[in-house]
Amino acid sequence: MINNYPVNRPYSKNIRAKYTAILKIDFADNWPISYFAINMSINTLRRRKQLITAVLLFLSFGLFSCSKPVIPEYQAFENFQLSKISLGETVVSADLKYYNPNPYPLQLKHADLAIRLEDKPVGTTVLDTLITIPEKDTFYIPVSLKVNMKQLLSNALTLLMQSEIDVKVDGTVKMGKSGIFFNMPVHYAGKQKIEF
Repeated sequence: MINNYPVNRPYSKNIRAKYTAILKIDFADNWPISYFAINMSINTLRRRKQLITAVLLFLSFGLFSCSKPVIPEYQAFENFQLSKISLGETVVSADLKYYNPNPYPLQLKHADLAIRLEDKPVGTTVLDTLITIPEKDTFYIPVSLKVNMKQLLSNALTLLMQSEIDVKVDGTVKMGKSGIFFNMPVHYAGKQKIEF
């Protein structure tokens, strides 16, 4: 034995010096216990490294998967209808058609939209129904509101006689996935055919 250590020891002096400093182990006291302590500390360091790597991978995956989705693309304002037409109150309904470009499904949780006909405000609609939106596919947001036609009295007869009407829709919808939702803007302006 040299320096109270076996001659054929399975570790180098550098490793011994490194772990002696870290673990404050006196190798001169008891060789088998010191060797066991080094193996335990090496395994502990490996486990810590694996745990840190796993946590970092999980956090990076979580951050990328929680990124804000791409805003769905507006495609059309379909099935525009005026029903229960009277000078007191008229029901306006339509379907907003959108395309979801995201490679994952979304959920529509809330919609708050203001509708203008012939550039005059007619009302707002609030949708509080949870709608599941398929990935890379079209979907519809149904809107319906009661309009006080007295607000449009100057153009009421014109509205009833036309086959097309200027429609503007502005507002926000709350969309997201996995319980994380974002407010997204809705803007539409165009002429729509009226179906009675």
